[in-house]
Amino acid sequence: MVLGAILVVAAILRLEGIGAHLSDAEGYSYLVGSAPSASAFLRRLAAYENTPPLFYLLLTPLPLGHTAWLRMPAAIPGALIPLALYAALRRPLGAPTALLAAAMTAVAPFAVSYSDYSRGFMLENLACVLALWAMLRLAGGASARWWWLYVSTGVVAVYSEYLAVIFLVALTIATVASGKRDRLRTAALGLLPLLALLPWAGQFERGQDAVNHTKLSPTFAGPSVSSLRDVTVRLVLGEHGAGATPGLRSLEFVAVLAVLAAIVVILRRSAQPRTNAALIVGATGVLVLVGHVLAALFVTDIFNERYLTVLIPIGAALLAAAISRANRRWLWRLAVVAVAIIGVAVFVQRFGRQYQPDLAPVRTVVAALHPRRVLTNSAVVAYYLRRLPVVLDRPFGLGPGLQRSCPSSCVIVDDSRVPGGVRQATGPSKTIGPFDVRLLLPTANRAAAGSARR
Repeated sequence: MVLGAILVVAAILRLEGIGAHLSDAEGYSYLVGSAPSASAFLRRLAAYENTPPLFYLLLTPLPLGHTAWLRMPAAIPGALIPLALYAALRRPLGAPTALLAAAMTAVAPFAVSYSDYSRGFMLENLACVLALWAMLRLAGGASARWWWLYVSTGVVAVYSEYLAVIFLVALTIATVASGKRDRLRTAALGLLPLLALLPWAGQFERGQDAVNHTKLSPTFAGPSVSSLRDVTVRLVLGEHGAGATPGLRSLEFVAVLAVLAAIVVILRRSAQPRTNAALIVGATGVLVLVGHVLAALFVTDIFNERYLTVLIPIGAALLAAAISRANRRWLWRLAVVAVAIIGVAVFVQRFGRQYQPDLAPVRTVVAALHPRRVLTNSAVVAYYLRRLPVVLDRPFGLGPGLQRSCPSSCVIVDDSRVPGGVRQATGPSKTIGPFDVRLLLPTANRAAAGSARR
């Protein structure tokens, strides 16, 4: 009954914001997922995305006319992660610990918000937690049949997000280091899912060739004390719960470090046989963080909280284990009350709230112009104007644009927030929020072409 209530809460929190306005990145999920053929799917994936295909494949059979359908392959895995975490922890750490960890994950603000984000992060996280379940069972002496679950979920993870490789390597190292038998077999089978990416190497290279032509590689701050602070605070408190000033975020970071230190002290003092599972989970979390830091020395775009969301269920598991080991009734009560308060706060904070601008006024203005073609630099504009003859042009501000060859009655809708901003063109225009709507007349086309030649 308690587990059922936790899953209901997880579902409610994630369904609340599932119909909110899309962000620009989610527009690219639509473009790839709505591809009319397999060749178009692969072409769009290479042109616009830096991620594996699985999440977008799950979009292809869905009716993508509503934002909820675009987010369903993220929301469902996100709501199931608490269940998978409970299954992973129940036997090695006990049912009470598993329930508390599942509850913490269900209400975690960042996990909730990214369950309503049409990308593959929650699908990857679900697969990683299931792989953790299999590895913990194997480390506890379970049947070798659990390798089937580990390998299959590992393949799902790496085909959802490439950086799941770091998690699988970290989990394998942690398990090998904690075990006393079958270390070679554990290492070999633990890394086996990585080989599944070999058939995808050609498509991966094709996608790399498109960088700086039709897409950009995302860039985030490299690993540093300040970036580690910001990443940690956002993972714990959510995007909208982190402090607005560096000083406040530093205080929040110190509080998180204090909790982590208490967890380490409590777990180290524990002499129970179940501690080995907690050590595997904790070592995996540490190695995941270290792996991302090391990888950022070569690929500077990956040290960001969105790629570290798997640390949320890992952190919940460690905190729940520490509370259980402390064996203090008041601490249990405090944890339960805190989970309830956080769940209510997350629901209230998300209820009816929009974080992206409404494109309905833009669609109304453009439709009234009866354009023969609509050019836009934004994938999310392409989604909301999909019933019009819209073309994604100059994505990420790349390329000269198609405005010089545009037919009469051509409308340009550019998002000023996209790299490159609003393109230079003549013609009557109207600004609606961050969007510039411009009617490009035939004479304006010639003038633009003449200016370009000069």
